[in-house]
Amino acid sequence: MMFQPVNNHTMLSLPGTVNEVVDILFNDISLRDRVVMAGLSEQEFDTTVYLSMAKIIRKEFGLYSGNDELLNSCSSYLGREYDSFEDPAMVIVKELWKRVRKGHSLRLVEKQAEETNIT
Repeated sequence: MMFQPVNNHTMLSLPGTVNEVVDILFNDISLRDRVVMAGLSEQEFDTTVYLSMAKIIRKEFGLYSGNDELLNSCSSYLGREYDSFEDPAMVIVKELWKRVRKGHSLRLVEKQAEETNIT
C-alpha cells in the first residue's frame, strides 16, 4: 500500500479538520489500495495501515508541530467513537478506513439461477 506524502502545505494552509485530512488522503490513495484497505478488518487496518501511515500523517499535517485546529478536531472524536487512549493520527486513519469501506468494499454478486434461460 502506497501513501505519498503531500508536502505542499504551509502552516497557513494546513487542513484544520479530520474530514479535510481524510479527503486529502482518500484522493491520494490509488483505487487498488482503497479496495485492499476496504477488505481489511478493523484490527488489521489498525496494525497494518496505522503503523505505516501514522508517522507521515503526524508530520505532513502538523499534528505535533502547531496545527492546534486539527488536534482539536481529532480530540472531538475521542471519548465518543474512539478509545480515549488513541492518538490523533489513529482518529484520522480510522476515519479514512470508514470512508474507504463505504465505497470500495468488494461484494459477492450471486448469479441468479434463472436469470436467463438461454437454451
